[in-house]
Amino acid sequence: MLRARMSGNFQEYLRGNRLEYMLFIILVLELVMSWLLDFSIIRLLLSFTGIENHDHVFILFLHVWLLFIVGIELGKATSRSTIWKLSPPILFILSFVVLIIIGSSLLMLPEMSADKQGISFIDALFTSISANCVTGLIVVDTATFFSLKGKVLILLLIQLGGLNIIAFATYFISFFRKSVEGHRNITTIKELLHTDSLDSTKNMVKMVVFTTLIIEFIGTVILYHQWDPQVGFSDNSEKLFYSVFHAISAFNNAGFTLFTDGFASVTVQSTFPLHITVALLIILGGLGFTTIQDTFSIFRHRFRTKLPVQSKIAWLSTILLVLVGAAIFFIAENGNTLGKQDFSEAITTSIFQSVTARTAGFNTVSFSNLTPIVIATTMVLMFIGASSGSTGGGIKTSTFTVLLLAIIKRKEKAIDYGKSFLTSVLVKKAVTILLYSFGVIVGSVIILIIVEPDKTFTQLCFEEISAFGTVGLSTGITPELSITGKSVIMASMFIGRIGPLALAYALIRSIQVSKQKTEQGIMIG
Repeated sequence: MLRARMSGNFQEYLRGNRLEYMLFIILVLELVMSWLLDFSIIRLLLSFTGIENHDHVFILFLHVWLLFIVGIELGKATSRSTIWKLSPPILFILSFVVLIIIGSSLLMLPEMSADKQGISFIDALFTSISANCVTGLIVVDTATFFSLKGKVLILLLIQLGGLNIIAFATYFISFFRKSVEGHRNITTIKELLHTDSLDSTKNMVKMVVFTTLIIEFIGTVILYHQWDPQVGFSDNSEKLFYSVFHAISAFNNAGFTLFTDGFASVTVQSTFPLHITVALLIILGGLGFTTIQDTFSIFRHRFRTKLPVQSKIAWLSTILLVLVGAAIFFIAENGNTLGKQDFSEAITTSIFQSVTARTAGFNTVSFSNLTPIVIATTMVLMFIGASSGSTGGGIKTSTFTVLLLAIIKRKEKAIDYGKSFLTSVLVKKAVTILLYSFGVIVGSVIILIIVEPDKTFTQLCFEEISAFGTVGLSTGITPELSITGKSVIMASMFIGRIGPLALAYALIRSIQVSKQKTEQGIMIG
């Protein structure tokens, strides 16, 4: 309120800070009513939801609100700093570094752990990187080691990490638009987001935030009604928190779960409707925001418009990879991990594992018991990853599709794809991303073989590909790794998250896309 009065234009300030103002009014009314009438508005509202632990939820709300306000102030302070003179890839890297440092520092606080003993620096750093890079690899059990505050912090890091690329784009739109360099950067961001104008780019950012919140809200509501009673929630507030946590973790392809054995835990392993909901959230998060928008546009226009090539690639490659992965899993595991399940349950499990293998890292079976062919297939799926512009990792489905079509029609100068065709320039981009990713993985595996002699080659390869692809699946060796081994995995998660995008940025800047009329805005990496 004091800042509003000092701004010189009270009404203009309120129009630009409506959300902060509304939250402030709610808190003031809550305090006044509680002090004068011993009546709580928030408790009254929560009573209609069936949530019993009102104080518990109110404290969570205050923590989230405080972090929200801090984020707003940091953004405003950053806009006035000289950091914006740095190049876009450096800014993108620094944004993750800042989030990781803040996250690891907060995780080391005693109150973040259930036993109030705190967590070691290396484990806090590992957890923070895994959450910010939406990977899901863990060195301590999220369900039992962290307190409620620690779990909320991990959840916030997942959400911030998943949307960091969108914040990155927003900053460039807002603060570079008046400079010559700024116009070049905005052009690059427009290419990354596959939009045609500054206004459409700004609308894209708004759409991303809105769509994310809506999908996560719908996912939360559905999950809330799908938990099996044997999970044994203490009250409805805990049930709500579990629903929110897993909806956000699934949509952001993070793979963090509040069950010790993941969805392979006895209490949720057979809750197949819940598995389907989680799989759908993973698919939506892994498609990319541009594809989601294009798909909704098709329904809004009653199928009078067609999907752009980028979205066609995202949908077709996703469906193909899910079906192929599920078929291999079903056939290879039919006499193994699927032995006690009937046909429909086995199909659901196979599809779920195929979906989660590319991006999310949830599991309904123990990966230490899988057959070699399924382990190998999972590594391939993790390497390919999600679609461009999504929260998932890997080389991306667009890169995979371009390379696959290039192999099929390698003798032609251009690759036909519907009414568009991909040029040799685009193929070179895809090959660059492939070689870069392959090089990072091979180098990391060599180091892991040296520092982890007691682990098998397959285990180390699986762990490294999972880290680089920001997937989060593991054969169970993550907590057993040495400090050096954990450092290699942390570096791989970070490089896997920011590396392909930064490389894609460099490739876009090196090519005058406006002259490449034939590329039709295909995003690689």
